[in-house]
Amino acid sequence: MSLTDIECKKAQAQEKIYRISDGNGLSLMVNSNGSKYWTLRFTVNGQRKTITLGQYPELSLKKARELTFEYKHQTKQNKIFNEPKPTFREVGESWFNNQKETWSKQHINNVRASLNELYQTLGNADISQITAPEILKVIKLIEKRGALEIAKRTLSRCGMVMKFAIAHGYRYDNPANDLVYALKSQKVKNLASLPVSEIPTFLAKVRSYPSDAQTHHALMLIMLTGVRVSELLQAKWDEFDLKERIWDIPEERMKNRLPHRVPLTDMMIQELEALRLTHNQDLLFPHRLDNKAPMRSESILQVIKRSGYQGRMTTHGFRSLFSTVVNESNLFSADVIERQLAHVPKNRIRAAYNRAQYWDERVKMMDWYSEQTRKWLDSK
Repeated sequence: MSLTDIECKKAQAQEKIYRISDGNGLSLMVNSNGSKYWTLRFTVNGQRKTITLGQYPELSLKKARELTFEYKHQTKQNKIFNEPKPTFREVGESWFNNQKETWSKQHINNVRASLNELYQTLGNADISQITAPEILKVIKLIEKRGALEIAKRTLSRCGMVMKFAIAHGYRYDNPANDLVYALKSQKVKNLASLPVSEIPTFLAKVRSYPSDAQTHHALMLIMLTGVRVSELLQAKWDEFDLKERIWDIPEERMKNRLPHRVPLTDMMIQELEALRLTHNQDLLFPHRLDNKAPMRSESILQVIKRSGYQGRMTTHGFRSLFSTVVNESNLFSADVIERQLAHVPKNRIRAAYNRAQYWDERVKMMDWYSEQTRKWLDSK
């Protein structure tokens, strides 16, 4: 049965994309976000193909039928059928070049690897003709290697290329949408962190382990600051103002790409002043073989492992410990804690960004946590 304009208007979004047929190969596709567009299925040389005609209601039911008739009779009077669309590779490279200036070097390399994987199969395909099953086939090959996280990220980046294509009018749908539900679920492994009751003994053991002074200072500063290990190990001395008791981390080193400020406590300053006496390099923690590169987090992890805590504590475990202790204290609001952990709220515009947000409360919280750490150290 043919569609009516009322049926097209009333078609509601569902959890997944669905198709309403009009006849002669013409269908109205309804996206999960509520957008609607026309597709036409046809056969050329025995091969089934699908093209996108336009978005509804900009392209009315009547006009969609007229285009269907024209195409069926090969009149070639409409530009929709004459203008070639770019390939997936061409759109992918445009998207990549448009975005890469905001990315870290590591992220650029990761995205490039994902695109190269997609290009092997989809690179020369017309961007407007690529279907969800074709994308899924590529992603499943990655998944088959056991690289579940890489498969998920590659699918996400494929979806971003498709969104870029939609923005430029190359197609009206994103065939990568909802494919994540066809992937295997990855068992979540929480990064190991000790319970608070074991922290005094743990600190006593790692501090007594015969390692170099730099590693011990790194371990204590990770403990005290609650920052990510990469944010500390890549830090430079010019980020610190010991007099004003401030550490400003630039946006390019933050996971969320937003600048972050850490209050410095008495204990942190003591560690920093002692660390400064060990070398005169720009980095806080220069690599022993290359002072232009930071030390590796594995150096800290080795001290943890050799102190008897392999598999039970990680470098990220200090951050988890900080979050647990300050949350369970019930002394500080969730907003203050989340801001100190540099977690970005859903409203990113609101988050961009007073890096000193909740500053007074955060200073109190970090001083309080330093005192808790001092008590743990003094109890052994």
